[in-house]
Amino acid sequence: MKDYLFGAVYIIEQDYTEEEIRRDLSLMRNHGCNLVTLWPVGNPWLAESSHEWKFDQTRMVLDECQALGMKAILQLFGQNQAQEFMPDSALTEEMMIQDERGEHVNENCFWANLNHPVVREYMDLFFKKAITSLKDHPAVFGFDVFNEAHFRSDDAYTVRKYQRWLEERYGSIEKLNRKWYRRYESFSQILPKKRRSAYSIWSSILPDLEYEKFRSENLTEICRFLYETAKKYDQSHPIIIDGTSAQIFSGDVTLRNNDEFATARIPDIYGSTFYPKSWGRNYRYTPWTMAMYYSVPAAAARKAGKPYIVNELQTHTQSILTPGSEVSPQELYNWILMCMFTGSCGMQLWRWRPFLHGYQSAGRGLTQMDGTPNERAGRVRELACWIQGQKDLFSDFTVRRPVVKIAVSYSSRLFFDCFLKWNGSFWSKDVEGWYRMFWNYGLPAEFADLEHLEGEEADVLILPSILSVSREMAENLRSYVENGGILIADARLGAVNEYGEVPAEGIPGTILSELFGVREKDVESEGSFLLGGKELPCPFMDQILETEEEASIAARMAGEKKDCVAVVVHPVGKGKTIYFNSFIGLEFKENRCAEAGEFLMRELLEKKPQVLWARKRDQVHVSYISSGKKTAALVINFSSEPDECVLFGLKEGTELENRMTGERVTAGNETVLSLPADTAYVYSWDEEGKPDELSGI
Repeated sequence: MKDYLFGAVYIIEQDYTEEEIRRDLSLMRNHGCNLVTLWPVGNPWLAESSHEWKFDQTRMVLDECQALGMKAILQLFGQNQAQEFMPDSALTEEMMIQDERGEHVNENCFWANLNHPVVREYMDLFFKKAITSLKDHPAVFGFDVFNEAHFRSDDAYTVRKYQRWLEERYGSIEKLNRKWYRRYESFSQILPKKRRSAYSIWSSILPDLEYEKFRSENLTEICRFLYETAKKYDQSHPIIIDGTSAQIFSGDVTLRNNDEFATARIPDIYGSTFYPKSWGRNYRYTPWTMAMYYSVPAAAARKAGKPYIVNELQTHTQSILTPGSEVSPQELYNWILMCMFTGSCGMQLWRWRPFLHGYQSAGRGLTQMDGTPNERAGRVRELACWIQGQKDLFSDFTVRRPVVKIAVSYSSRLFFDCFLKWNGSFWSKDVEGWYRMFWNYGLPAEFADLEHLEGEEADVLILPSILSVSREMAENLRSYVENGGILIADARLGAVNEYGEVPAEGIPGTILSELFGVREKDVESEGSFLLGGKELPCPFMDQILETEEEASIAARMAGEKKDCVAVVVHPVGKGKTIYFNSFIGLEFKENRCAEAGEFLMRELLEKKPQVLWARKRDQVHVSYISSGKKTAALVINFSSEPDECVLFGLKEGTELENRMTGERVTAGNETVLSLPADTAYVYSWDEEGKPDELSGI
């Protein structure tokens, strides 16, 4: 039985002595680390020139890892390109990125243009030198070739790539002219600089939208180049690429351009990085947001059929002057368990020792400045020892098969934001609301890729703020419902196709109209609807709908619009659809519209009465894994007061074991779990028959 991969990132500082490094690694091993991520691999302070890489210190660290029984991920690219593949002495003005928003406005961490052929030559050369020098060391676990994959540049090389991308996408300039309402004679004439001119997007939003779509596909191509380059020099070790912290939920999705469902298909192992209290985030009082944030890259990896690793998890403050970014020992303990219960095969904390220089000086780390382990390190050691003692749960596990999935699409997010002129998007809030609604019932939703839904088996599939739906997507959605799924959507579903064109037959188009039993007649705003005896708001806007005869009207509008329908249930094949005529997720996000949540749970439990769910308050987190015939539930009380969680759906008489305390609880119709303040528990039990789980990775 294998050990769970657990450790931290260790920066090989140029001022560390060998004695200091050996002490640090020994302390890491004593605190439960069996895996370490090392950077920088090519020790530039040992080189005699800027065009030389030395690996002596890295090799010494690997020797020490081998002696301690630890493995190492070698991070080749992601933190500082001058310390990696691109010496500053070689970088010309032409080889640098150019950004239309200004050099210091965006979140682009790079200054070398990753599309420039000379820069790529340097990347290839560095990968060759590093990999061939170190791949035969027995302590090497694998190579991380792109940490926090992202890129944006508006330079001439990138624009030429965009032109070629358009030619491949449209096939002929005549087709592009027809879709864009423009008059080009060749693709080489298309320049993105004026793509948002008012009278251009008045005719078609494609000149604007396609460039942002290209950016994400260009990033995917860069990831593929890095992966294939590494594979040229090593076929035996896994190649890792990391995502960017569920970037699809960022306020401006175009800053980092990472479509994680596309990125995850490339490497051997897909990774992620998480900072729950950094860079403007603070999820201390919104654990559902944190759970959602953790779930996207994990879902992308599972969809791609790839192992998943958390390659960075915040350990402490961001920097010297960043109040609110502090991490308590118990918070870190909770975060590690939450990440594990998304199905990760490994965990790396950022980082072992705090920063001694740079913007993040005094930030991060599990030690004091001198390398002495602190209280957080002690709590991590306690948890790591516990994890290694639970091999029956963590040596080979996956998340329990999700009952609910939320379908997202990078392209559809672009359409949504583009129609708002990239300002004030509430897409993420609507999605988070739907996630929170089911999370409130102990049903952590997983995310699905709307553009690749073939074979989807979740019992419930949500379509929040999905404005753009292609014919192929619509056909897949129909197949999903006909095969027994419950499909739920909110306002203006299918308002346009993949070319930004409104269906001539009316929104949401023929296939979706037949599927949901509705067709839009008109739109209004500031409405409300009646459900469960309560008047509930229709956030942002509401559609006036006409319905098919076989459709069931679950709720009508209030007041003067009482004859208008608000919520429609429509049976199709073995399944059904449910349609809300407003962006109801915005209300769910604020924990309002409880009646709508109860209505949806009734619909779910009617289809699957034995589903495992919970009644709990919003500071209690519940998630599940399966390992062999065992199921385990992670239950965390984030509150400073004692609380409880009531589980439903367990077979009566099932015995639950608290893996932290040894306490045993016998399940009944309602299984009450008592939770002390600020506590994480893992309960396990045996299930008869084949566990209801995802296919293993």
